[in-house]
Amino acid sequence: MLKAKEILRLDRAGLSLRDIAQSTSCGKTTVSEVLGRAKKSKISWPIDLNDKELVSLLYPPALKPSTMPEPDMEYVFYEMKKKSVTLMLLWEEYKETYSHSLMYSQFCSRYRDFKKTNKLTMHIEHKAGEEIQVDWAGYTVPYVDRQTGEAKVAYIFVAVLPASAYPFVYAYDDRKLANWIDAHVRAFEYFGGVSAVLIPDNVKTAVITPDVTEPVLNRSYNDMANHYGLAIVPARSRRAKDKAADENMVGNVSRRILAPLRNMKFFSVYEINQAIEAQLLKFIRRPFQKMEGNRITAYEKIDKPALRPLPSQRYEYCDWKEARIAYNYHVEYEKFYYSTHYSYAGSPCFVRATKDTIEVFVDSVRIAAHKRNYNKGKRYTTNPEHMAESHRAVSGWSTDRFISWAESIGPNMGEFVKKVLSASDYPVQSYRSCMAIMSHSKETSNEVMETASGKALDLEIHSCKYFKMLVKKEGAKKENVEPERIMAHSNLRGKNAYAGGGINA
Repeated sequence: MLKAKEILRLDRAGLSLRDIAQSTSCGKTTVSEVLGRAKKSKISWPIDLNDKELVSLLYPPALKPSTMPEPDMEYVFYEMKKKSVTLMLLWEEYKETYSHSLMYSQFCSRYRDFKKTNKLTMHIEHKAGEEIQVDWAGYTVPYVDRQTGEAKVAYIFVAVLPASAYPFVYAYDDRKLANWIDAHVRAFEYFGGVSAVLIPDNVKTAVITPDVTEPVLNRSYNDMANHYGLAIVPARSRRAKDKAADENMVGNVSRRILAPLRNMKFFSVYEINQAIEAQLLKFIRRPFQKMEGNRITAYEKIDKPALRPLPSQRYEYCDWKEARIAYNYHVEYEKFYYSTHYSYAGSPCFVRATKDTIEVFVDSVRIAAHKRNYNKGKRYTTNPEHMAESHRAVSGWSTDRFISWAESIGPNMGEFVKKVLSASDYPVQSYRSCMAIMSHSKETSNEVMETASGKALDLEIHSCKYFKMLVKKEGAKKENVEPERIMAHSNLRGKNAYAGGGINA
């Protein structure tokens, strides 16, 4: 820069190019170039610039035309939602399209900046159609029962497809198992398909025993998941990030859907769901702040094509109950009794109950199926093919044995037990009643049993429950009879006075 300044000074003094070149020990071409650059930059002597400023004016950085187009990061964001797609793959495709392209590290840096700018940073990069996250919202909606006037609250179920942040919201009057499963079925139908994985919280309707490696799932919930081909992966306890998308959506639902309903008066859960549906539609149509589209367009672009189709049949809620087959080879469900083959008497089993059917399973094999009974006047359902010869169960109990025991008490009891056995279509259906009648003999005298059964015959009531009431009543009567009191007196003679047959003996 010293030579450049000297060239400008000598040029101002009127020297020729040759003289300037000789004086500064430069070639005439160099002198000519410096003078040309100075003229272009409008620099003349005297100069009040330091060396750095002079260099920047005489030799500015060359402006080369950009041949490196920026990648479309919105396209990259949506492609990353697709299964098995990675940033490396998208960078390689970008590099094949443009010969002069960003390096992989720069490509990743731009993607991180894009997500940060658009508030899309997530703990996990969710894949399209891969999972559905579900939970109950902590926010409840109050309502007044129109019929009773009682103040109640509705509980809000929330499901979300994390890749597109597409939500489903529905209200219920309680959080019991039947509503929990119904909410899932409605969510799947609302989404128009199912994912590969279902992520619930550790509520009892989903997980009986939480465990990181082998959680014990509610059997009815697992049955529903099997119907739709879902894998249930419960979130870890106290690990909100395992279902961060649903936790975030619960907050959005509370602010955008439930908060606007705070001043409305409701008289049923149905009215609440109508209001929620209207607010939910507004929410999913709301445009994104820094991206094109909304949750509907994101769902249609990301999750909808990736979801698996729904099965041909809608899932019907079923309840599983652990039970044991009684000695009369019937199993009880909600105080109704259903037969199994007599060879299974005493075996542990599972009862699967739907609205219309009752199925009994032993060692995961179905051994009996019946149409569900709702007739309280006839609580036994017996298949004749399940019965042993002469209605004898493998435990040894039989009609003859019950009658033999009853006749040992007395004739009234024998006749009463015969009436109880004949009151059912099959005597085996009355074995439980006979056992209950026998149980009273442990704490009640035969006399009271005989009297109570006689009264039951007179009234023509052959009910075990009524017989119990009669036994209790007759027993109380006997306890209330006071024994005769013998008074001590000098004029009263004892037994010795009558010895020998007379008073003078």
